[in-house]
Amino acid sequence: MNSLNIPYVEEVGLGTPSSNLWLRLPFAQDGSWKHTCLRLGEAGSMSWGVRINDPYYGALWELHGGSNTTEWGSHVRIANTSEMDSHISFDYDGVTLTYNSVEADSIQRLVSELRRLSNARVFACGMRRLVRIKVDEKLVENQLATKAKLHARKGFRNRLSDQMAKNFRINAVGLMNLWFSYGANAMPMVHFVVEWDASKAGCTMRISPDHLWPHTKFLEDFVNCNEVASFLDCIRLTAGPLLSLGGAIRPAKMPAVPAVCGSAQKQNNVLLANGSSSTTVHINSHDAQTSSMLSAVGWTGHGLVPSSLMPFDVSVVLRGPYWIRIIYRNKFSVDMRCFAGDQVWLQPATPPKGGPSIGGSLPCPQFRPFIMEHVAQGLNTLEPSFLNARHTSANTSSGSQQVDTTMNRLSGGTPGEIKLTSGVGCQIAASVSRAGNATLPSGDGAPAHLSPDTNLPVHMKGELNTAFIGLGDDGGYGGGWVPHAALKKVLRGILKYLGVLWLFAQLRDILKDILGSVLKDNEGALLNLDQEQPALRFFVGGYVFAVSVQRVQLHLQVLNVKRFHHQQQQQQAPQSSAQGELTPSEIHEICDYFSRCVVCEPYDASRIASFIMLLTLPISVIQEFVKLITWNKSLSEAHGDIAAAERARAELCLEKHPRSVSDDYTEPSLLSKSNIQHDRANNSVDFTLTFVLDHNLTPHVRTSGGAAWLPFCVSLRLRYTFGDTSHIAYLAMDGSHGGRSCWLQHEDWERCKQSVVKAVKMVNGSPAGGETSRGRLQMVAEMVQKQLQLCLVHLRDGSLSAGSTRP
Repeated sequence: MNSLNIPYVEEVGLGTPSSNLWLRLPFAQDGSWKHTCLRLGEAGSMSWGVRINDPYYGALWELHGGSNTTEWGSHVRIANTSEMDSHISFDYDGVTLTYNSVEADSIQRLVSELRRLSNARVFACGMRRLVRIKVDEKLVENQLATKAKLHARKGFRNRLSDQMAKNFRINAVGLMNLWFSYGANAMPMVHFVVEWDASKAGCTMRISPDHLWPHTKFLEDFVNCNEVASFLDCIRLTAGPLLSLGGAIRPAKMPAVPAVCGSAQKQNNVLLANGSSSTTVHINSHDAQTSSMLSAVGWTGHGLVPSSLMPFDVSVVLRGPYWIRIIYRNKFSVDMRCFAGDQVWLQPATPPKGGPSIGGSLPCPQFRPFIMEHVAQGLNTLEPSFLNARHTSANTSSGSQQVDTTMNRLSGGTPGEIKLTSGVGCQIAASVSRAGNATLPSGDGAPAHLSPDTNLPVHMKGELNTAFIGLGDDGGYGGGWVPHAALKKVLRGILKYLGVLWLFAQLRDILKDILGSVLKDNEGALLNLDQEQPALRFFVGGYVFAVSVQRVQLHLQVLNVKRFHHQQQQQQAPQSSAQGELTPSEIHEICDYFSRCVVCEPYDASRIASFIMLLTLPISVIQEFVKLITWNKSLSEAHGDIAAAERARAELCLEKHPRSVSDDYTEPSLLSKSNIQHDRANNSVDFTLTFVLDHNLTPHVRTSGGAAWLPFCVSLRLRYTFGDTSHIAYLAMDGSHGGRSCWLQHEDWERCKQSVVKAVKMVNGSPAGGETSRGRLQMVAEMVQKQLQLCLVHLRDGSLSAGSTRP
């Protein structure tokens, strides 16, 4: 005690000898532990202990006995003591620490445990004072009367304390821990455990739901510094935003998706039918992305969960107690700062002096208008008449008529194709700018009109008005206020928006990887047409492809350079497509496929790489793939509202997976992101078709793990050799759910594989006359799909007959 500067006195002058020492702890500055008694053991005994008389532990003793009338209230129970603290006991008068040996560090251990007891006591008293536990109705009436008298002097303090008393609730208290919960309005309850462990200097905090806070350092610092009010205030201001963020990151429940998917099909058909004169395929981005989540199981075939976000997409860090940073794939970051008043401030993280490569975020164009539109939608502040008009007739409003007129003037009424008036590069820039700025896109980024009597705060009305005219973005780093009521919807939209920006940011490297030496000097460069709506163009095979960012969707526009120059010379539109050129309908299908299947969720750079590789093929081969895509789309539309996971279908697989399709087949280019490999020297292309098996034909197979609910799939790798003599060759076949799909026996799987090989060979032996309307790729997809269905029937019948013969 001398070495630790602990003052103490001995008991002297008593009638009987005493072995007690009275000491004063330096850290007990509140005067609660003025008299601490260290009791030495009797002669010949190594036992000793410390006794502290404190009425605080009297209430704990009553709780331990089951009393409901203590100052802790009727709903608080006693918390258990850990095994390491079993030598600490308490009674009605105080607490006792008992030791059975004397070691060199006994006093240091004693001081450490007394400090833990003191810290736990101070925190518990602070919580009890701030939360103001209600013991009975009479006490509640007295508290209300007292508050009424002091309201004039302590108005703000009472309001803050009222919120804490209403939303926080102490559940259990013990010697070294305290359990409490927090819940406000309709938010789910969050549970906290604060305890003082012997292995740690300060407190340790555990929270349920797990990982709601990225870490608890700032909360623990508040407790260790005895700032209980700040601790509760931090929880009160950050729990709601963190719960909204957690809900935005988690994917939507699957049972609710098929109905949305069916409605999305209908909406998209109406939009495409009415907007046939538009140069860009305009579809409802949210519904299209939702439907693509279901069809993603057909692309993956290896157990990728069809959710909007992968586990590695989003990470959350705390930069401060009230400062949350959302990081999307290490490229884009959004800061969420929590303030009083049920609102947060969202803003892209400004990079340091060294640029985004060191920290911060890449610029996020139109971020501020984007979140304010979502705020308007989340708070139901759109005019009902405008919403009804937009759903009943998408192209009858004056704004849509103006867009259609502009698009017709630009494209001459041809869907999916741009027709310009002067130099190629500048004309594309001008057309993309006009097409992008003529109206705000539909879906999550829908334009919003506010009625004059909208009940919004004054500052929010100004911000919404600024958002709708597209100003105030501040170079991609502007932010805005978001109320808690709309935060979850806004964050979900932001994550989709960041995914689109991330996908667009991959384009330049993908173009260099895929096009290589074919890339011209001005290809793959950003068009400086609008800082808030970036676009990128590239030239492949006589066509100019322009990809532009429009809120939560990437849009593709296509220009036939040869036809454009011909029109400039003839000053009239050609009557028919030249031989070896894409027709307007084929260009329309390419743009539609880009929006539906390439730039949809979950965002994957390999899909864009495969799409660009597809564009490098000869026109005749591209037309073969377009026929395959159109056939698959027609089947999807024919099935209507049937869930995509329950119907059989064949799809072109664009995603590249880390493992090869088969052990006996090796990818020609492992470094490329594309799943489609174009061998120019040998005039061949390697690609993958994924067949989702008919749910009604697949036998019942017990599966476990995350892939248990996924449909059974078969992935077929093919090589299409084109030129004077076209030929399709089988390369490999793989199945989902472990490699053999629903074929559990190796012999059955090998027989199915041989049947598929024969089906592919039959296409090569078929006459060429049937290829004109359908194409070889569509024929092989149809024949393989039929063969797989026959194999399923044989598998099912064989399993039924085997089951019937069993004893």
